[in-house]
Amino acid sequence: MNASLWIAILAGAVALATPLIVAGLGETLVERAGRLNLGIEGMMAMGAFTAVWTASASGPWAGLAAAIAVGVLMALVMNVAVYRFGANEVVVGLAMTILGLGLSTYLYLMWIPAGEVNRSVDVLPRIELGPLADLPVLGQVLFDHDLIVYLMVPVVLGFWWVMTRTTIGLRIHASGVDPESAQLRGVPVRKVRARVLLVGGAMAGLAGGIITAGDIGSFTPGITAGRGYVVLAVVIMGRLTPLGVTAGSLLFAFFESFALLGQGLGFTVPSEVYSTLPYVVTLVVLVVSSRTQLRALASSA
Repeated sequence: MNASLWIAILAGAVALATPLIVAGLGETLVERAGRLNLGIEGMMAMGAFTAVWTASASGPWAGLAAAIAVGVLMALVMNVAVYRFGANEVVVGLAMTILGLGLSTYLYLMWIPAGEVNRSVDVLPRIELGPLADLPVLGQVLFDHDLIVYLMVPVVLGFWWVMTRTTIGLRIHASGVDPESAQLRGVPVRKVRARVLLVGGAMAGLAGGIITAGDIGSFTPGITAGRGYVVLAVVIMGRLTPLGVTAGSLLFAFFESFALLGQGLGFTVPSEVYSTLPYVVTLVVLVVSSRTQLRALASSA
């Protein structure tokens, strides 16, 4: 019984990590370019609602496309506020989070008035990868998911390649490390930063859509449950690298999956401990990671 439960926890971790990886990769680009998107939580919330609302009429893939579109729209608003009107990006990001959480709840209540039964939509189908799905343990953990989960491997590797092996990645990095020198060398820093924020917004919206139209099949207010802030922590833990973000996302997702299913293992621990465990672990790892980076900087100085 415990063995099958541990397998379920690991399989759940892989699925739960997917939206964190998607949003984390987008935020990695944003921060490498010298920007900060504190509106991820709001973008994910709007993406989550928009995906379900669209999927109810047109299917899950259309829902995910709509989630991307709403994420881009919110990022565009941020760009206009910061670059056209000179607003502080931290304040604008927090405002986008408040807007996204509030607007998604309002639209949900307009769509499904209080007292009515919540609507469920079809989610992305699971795809068993032939004989790989029949492997002991690994088959259930890694090879029985929807297409989005499988795409994470080439996507993460693709982001790594773009960031480290292409002119685009070099321009993004230069825009964040030394924008003045980059501008003198012909890099349009403002355009680079504006464009990567659009990419980050698209991926944050997609991450929200994956939670609902990709996995759960319904929306409830607050469904993102602070994952946007977890993404920010994961990006720092991962040191702005795709592989680091993936590892951090899997770590958080493992403890989140353990919090959801771990009580079945028979540990006599209050349920509140399980629910706070993923966030506590993330905080501890974030502190340790930050201290390690500070020591490395001090030793090199």
